[in-house]
Amino acid sequence: MAHTKLTKMDTVENITLNIGGFPFKITKDAICRLPNFTAMSNKTEYSFDRPRQCFDAIYNYCVLGKLHIPPTVCTGEFLEELDFWGVKAEKLEKCCHHRYVLFMREQENLRGFINCTEKEEDQNDAAEKFQNNGAKSRLWNILDNRDRKLETKGYFVLSTAVILLAIFGVALSTVSLTLENNNTALNSGQASTIGTTEYTTPMLSTTGAGWMNESNKNGSKFSEEKMFSNSAREKVLSMRDADPDTRWFLYVEHFTNAFFTMELIARLVCCPSLARYFRGYLNLVDIIVLVASFGRYIVLLADMTGSSTNADPLLYLQMLRVLRLLRIIENVPAFKILCYSVRLERKDLMTMLLFLFMGMLLFSNFLYFVEDNEDFPSIPDAWWFSIVTMTTVGFGDMVPKTAVGRIIGAMCALSGVLFISLTIPIFVNTFQSLYLYASFKSNRL
Repeated sequence: MAHTKLTKMDTVENITLNIGGFPFKITKDAICRLPNFTAMSNKTEYSFDRPRQCFDAIYNYCVLGKLHIPPTVCTGEFLEELDFWGVKAEKLEKCCHHRYVLFMREQENLRGFINCTEKEEDQNDAAEKFQNNGAKSRLWNILDNRDRKLETKGYFVLSTAVILLAIFGVALSTVSLTLENNNTALNSGQASTIGTTEYTTPMLSTTGAGWMNESNKNGSKFSEEKMFSNSAREKVLSMRDADPDTRWFLYVEHFTNAFFTMELIARLVCCPSLARYFRGYLNLVDIIVLVASFGRYIVLLADMTGSSTNADPLLYLQMLRVLRLLRIIENVPAFKILCYSVRLERKDLMTMLLFLFMGMLLFSNFLYFVEDNEDFPSIPDAWWFSIVTMTTVGFGDMVPKTAVGRIIGAMCALSGVLFISLTIPIFVNTFQSLYLYASFKSNRL
């Protein structure tokens, strides 16, 4: 319907707007606050099929000049109604800014998540479209758990069992190795350390530095500490240490490594795109862990040949075995949402880490000069106390004993709680909103 600007408003005192069957009378001065409303001459009543609850707040804005978001109305619906009448969201009162900003932020995060998932789905569809070999495509779907067929579920259960077998096999082998070392120490007349606990700070050994030697003269144990407690050869089971009761741990390791090697080869052969495969961080983790496993064989070979080569770095890579657990939860929606939430809120998380870092440097510096050297031998030692206190862990291995030191420790703990409590809810809200959307979408499908 064509509208013209009202030319005889001088003769009209009130205009009636029929919104969803409810009349609203508005004066000619108040109607000017609705820029998108255009009145016709000689007409005083207009009907609109719009939600009445939203217009209640808009009517109050026209009459009183204050715009509030109704508590029983969806924020998105209310913003659409504002757009229909031409009212800008900047007119909202300050008490409603939080609700508006929170809604806009959630919508932005949701749009980004939808675009990310749609892009991933398009890439998967394009990769399957250009996959010419049907057998290779079917094998890739099984290896990458891309459908819900029986053989895919069966292989997922098998791979999960092998991953857990590899992890727990290494873990249980360390138990048997520890018992064997303790028995050897008892037989040789050495004192056993079972049942005792020694607290050390895992610092890097740099005894050659002058300032470290000077710190050692002051009573600090910083220069005597090292990054790892002892040689990795003493912590990893080898053919030299294995007996008939523990040798099966090595057989389990051989089996799992063979399984993962064949799986990696099959993935490289069947993957739709090698370039895209090597861009996946989980695929790179698989390769690194497998290389670390083969490094174990290099150490075993060196032990059998009596070589004195220092292969401890290869053994330290054994700790990367647990990263195979990421392959199990790769296709879990909650894990994908968690990774996306971390990437989305990285600025807030970095801000939290920056505050913790500043607090660590500040409080550790104060504690070092307030407390005795026996309790806090150096400022790097005080770093450890500050970080475990600010994160509310509190091991209790280092405690302030002076009155001023305890006040500083209390301030350190309170500031840590404050920094974390102000940042973590933002991350939690993002994860919760995306997870609820994914759950709603999966239920609809």
